[in-house]
Amino acid sequence: MGEFKVIIADDEENVRYLLIDLIKSFHLGIEIAGQAGGGEEAMKLCQSLKPDLLISDIRMPGLDGIHLLEELNQINPGIICIFVSAYTDFEYAKAAIENGARGYILKPVQPEEMYQLLKSVKAEWLQKQKHRQKMKRMETEIRKLKAEFVAAEMPVDESGYSRVIRKALNYIEDHYHEDISLESISEVVFLNKNYFSELFKKEVGKSFVQYLTEYRLEKAKLLLSIGGFKGSEVADMTGFQNNSYFISVFKKYEGCTPREYSDTLERERREKGNA
Repeated sequence: MGEFKVIIADDEENVRYLLIDLIKSFHLGIEIAGQAGGGEEAMKLCQSLKPDLLISDIRMPGLDGIHLLEELNQINPGIICIFVSAYTDFEYAKAAIENGARGYILKPVQPEEMYQLLKSVKAEWLQKQKHRQKMKRMETEIRKLKAEFVAAEMPVDESGYSRVIRKALNYIEDHYHEDISLESISEVVFLNKNYFSELFKKEVGKSFVQYLTEYRLEKAKLLLSIGGFKGSEVADMTGFQNNSYFISVFKKYEGCTPREYSDTLERERREKGNA
């Protein structure tokens, strides 16, 4: 969850710094993203910095606060706005409310009034952020469920693999030297990791982990046959966590260490050369 960012807009510099100092003293986790001395400058800052909150004077030279909010509502309808003003004019307050302003505070700003308003605004923002995250997780789960359904109905290619598993195999070919896990590759193909694991074993005939390990070992054996690489370099180039783990896995599958494998290949090459 990102920072709650605010831009301060007021043509009076001393007011801007007063508001900035107040906000910092509240310790509400509000980041001062920028400040502007007029409406046009505030508009540019809002377009580039995309703040969550704008605290603006309602009357400024050029583009005033009301028209600034009207324009912002067109490009960033989610922005929260609090107006500060030295005017008690009812029409200003009415226009502010009609354009969706969250608050209207009279100058001189009373710290307690501003604190309570910002505390409330921040709490509402946090709730919206949590809701967005929840919706995002739900959308991800829905995509995975759809992908699982499609995978079940999906035709296989010439090799006998569904497009989902073919995509996973292609990913392994391109990224075997990187840190790949069941979780990460499941995200790539938009499947639940348990479903993907079952589907992979069903189509490939071995578990994902076993397939990945054997694929990496084949690449490692190729590098060892070329020669010129240290064992630790081969381990790093083929995605093994460290050289010790590489040696352990290599010996388990091949019955010898990488060094012994290289020595055997070198001995065979010399024998052929002497034949």
